[in-house]
Amino acid sequence: MSTTSCKGALALCAALAGPCLADAPKPQEFAWRAALELPAATSGARVALPPEALLQLQSSDARDVRVFNAAGEAVAFGFAAPPAAAAAEQRTRRYNALPLYSAAPGARPARGAVQVRIDSTGAPGSVWVQMDGANGRTTAAAPGSTRLNAALFDTRQEKQPLRALELQAELPANVPVRISGATSADLAQWRPLELRGRIYRFDGPDGMANTTLELEQPLQLEGQYLRLGWEGQDGVAVNSVGGLVAAAAPVARVAAALPPPTVAGPTALEWPLAFATPVAALALSTTQANSLVPVRILGRNDAAQPWRTLASTVVYRLQGANGARETTNPAVPLGGATVRWLRVEATHGMQLAPGALRASVEFAPLQVVFVASGSPPFQLAAGRAGTDAAALPAGMLAGSLPVKLSELPEARVGAVQQREAAAAGPFASVFPQGPAGRSLLLWAVLGGGVLLLGGVAWALFRQLKAGTPPAA
Repeated sequence: MSTTSCKGALALCAALAGPCLADAPKPQEFAWRAALELPAATSGARVALPPEALLQLQSSDARDVRVFNAAGEAVAFGFAAPPAAAAAEQRTRRYNALPLYSAAPGARPARGAVQVRIDSTGAPGSVWVQMDGANGRTTAAAPGSTRLNAALFDTRQEKQPLRALELQAELPANVPVRISGATSADLAQWRPLELRGRIYRFDGPDGMANTTLELEQPLQLEGQYLRLGWEGQDGVAVNSVGGLVAAAAPVARVAAALPPPTVAGPTALEWPLAFATPVAALALSTTQANSLVPVRILGRNDAAQPWRTLASTVVYRLQGANGARETTNPAVPLGGATVRWLRVEATHGMQLAPGALRASVEFAPLQVVFVASGSPPFQLAAGRAGTDAAALPAGMLAGSLPVKLSELPEARVGAVQQREAAAAGPFASVFPQGPAGRSLLLWAVLGGGVLLLGGVAWALFRQLKAGTPPAA
């Protein structure tokens, strides 16, 4: 091998190693970019990552987010502190059910029973309740009386606003039960409640069950009685109810629709996820009216890994009785799961027809605060595999900027640029993406260079030993 060949080999090694060592993020390397429109003469601003940006993140901690100025320089930025979360979900005390009874005409109620006015099947009427609960759940209040599919709860002392009701109930297996609700201060005039969801208990290894009913808006029960009913459902008994306390300022999640899934047999649908953003919840909806399918939600991060169960739920879309509005299932929490493949499987012998389900992911909101250093226009960028963390602590930014982070003006997201997916390189199937992959590639290049130099030295040694002068 000639000296010229040796120099060429060294130059090749340097050329291959160079890109591995240069890792400063540039705006055009991010999958998603958007222009930021800022008010004039501001030292900083804040902007919430839109769902399109969250769908491009390649890290679970949003380290591949940057803000650039017109010169392509990354400016100082951080993430606004998320709203303080309670250490644990706050619950109220539980309230025992007081069964309601209808009495035969002319029958005298039991001692201590109280008359309650209700609106049943469109016509007002009276029923009886034993306010001290002495008759329990199964004993009739008086001869000839019939227990109704309803119960009363004395919640007049509850001072905290509620976001949901938690029921303790006996339920028939595999039957979603619709619960109606109403409140009253005098047991005569009732105001209906908007309850979302159905309660159910499904058999099987998943043990999927739900006894929580979400409220459309925070409910204040102080000074009010609560009435729950389940008309047309046999084998149901609600024994007690408690509440989940409403937060002072609930934080709305950021929702983004997923593309149509891949059909994986008659019972499963799969979605490849191009992002690493933690998923707070998954919203599944059916396109078919009056349908109900119990499903299992699974995920994995590598095609070679087994699927792991993330949650179980029931997807339904059911028309309400007597002209009531259609009810649908709420989103199922996933607790910030980060997966690259998502799978939904029908259980209990049911199937999923192609196009039967739509899916949306819900993310926790993420707000960026940044220093407006350099010349505008500024750009928000997201989505770059293997990017090192660069966000500053929120306290550091708060101590440097002249106003509170919450008082910074809000930048408006303008024109968006999305980079086309790059074609996989010749080593894409061998070396993983990110710093680990680049490090492995660098060592491979250096190792190859060492072997190449060893080969050059051996060739030179053989030429000298044979008495042949090396080529110039």
